[in-house]
This record gives sequence, C-alpha cells and structure tokens, in this order.
Amino acid sequence: MIIADKATLTGTARDASGPGWESLRLLVRSDGMGFSMTETRVLPGAVLRLQYKHHIEACYCIGGAGEVIELDSGRVHEISAGVLYAPDAHDLHEVRVPADGTALHLICVFSPGLEGTEVHGPDGSYPAG
Repeated sequence: MIIADKATLTGTARDASGPGWESLRLLVRSDGMGFSMTETRVLPGAVLRLQYKHHIEACYCIGGAGEVIELDSGRVHEISAGVLYAPDAHDLHEVRVPADGTALHLICVFSPGLEGTEVHGPDGSYPAG
C-alpha cells in the first residue's frame, strides 16, 4: 500500500517547479506503479509550450481555468473544472492561463512514470529517464 500525504511531500525533492508552474509529484517511478501522478498548478499569466516526446499524459482539471492549444492544428480547448485533456500522440501544445485568472489546478498522470524531480527541457519535454 502506498500512502502519499501532500503535507509531508511539500518542500521535498518531489515538489518541483519552473517558470509558470508548480507540481507536487504524488506518485513517482520508484513507487513501482508504472505511471506517476502529480498535483500541478499552471500559474496566472503562464504560457507553457510543451511536447512530451517520451511520455503520454492525461490532465484532469479540478479548479481554475485556461486553455490548451494544439499547435499543429491551431485548435483551442477551454479547460475548467471537470475537463480532462490528454495529449496522447506526443502533441505539441500550449497551456495558457490568463494573467487576470486563477491558477489552472490539475491532477496529471504520466506514463512511463516520472522520477519526480524533472523540469521541462528547452523543447518542452521531460527527459526519457
């Protein structure tokens, strides 16, 4: 049984952040589940250009609002509480939160699992690990 308590993970190596985002890694590769789970906030004013070349991801929004843009097609998807998005084909995309908005609060699942300390590289991906 794995028990992950946000209170004990906050401020540890599993509490990652970068320009425009914060991510608490609740489950990581070493937990042996075959996937990882994060609680992530995309901060107001953020524009994150992402492309997970080595992972697939699903994000379920539990608060805030923003949009995801599929950069190859230009399609824009409004994201708010209750909406899931999953760039399942290593899609190049942007996540945007209005500067006057509230942080986009997401629960994200990655496969294969993240180690827990990753930050996005210049191309918007995490290392293969």
